[in-house]
Amino acid sequence: MKFGSVDDPGNSDLSLPQDHPDTYKVLESNKQGKLEGIYVGCAKWNKKDLKGFYPRGTKDELTYYAQQFNSIELNATHYKIYGEDVISGMERKIRR
Repeated sequence: MKFGSVDDPGNSDLSLPQDHPDTYKVLESNKQGKLEGIYVGCAKWNKKDLKGFYPRGTKDELTYYAQQFNSIELNATHYKIYGEDVISGMERKIRR
């Protein structure tokens, strides 16, 4: 099998799993629109991957992204070990 594809998609189970028992509790307790403890974001934040998301002329995608979402899947560290200065720079932009 080639990575990212399946030999026979008709044999794939695409059904959704049952919700976690706490999902309803969290959503019920946050009916006022204050979703504390809920994190929403994308797997990537750069311009190439989110084509059409950033307003024309956006120079700093991470800063704009951080103003729209409260989390990001940062899997880049799985592929490369970044220096402390790079990670600290990312954190500073997100915490603004």
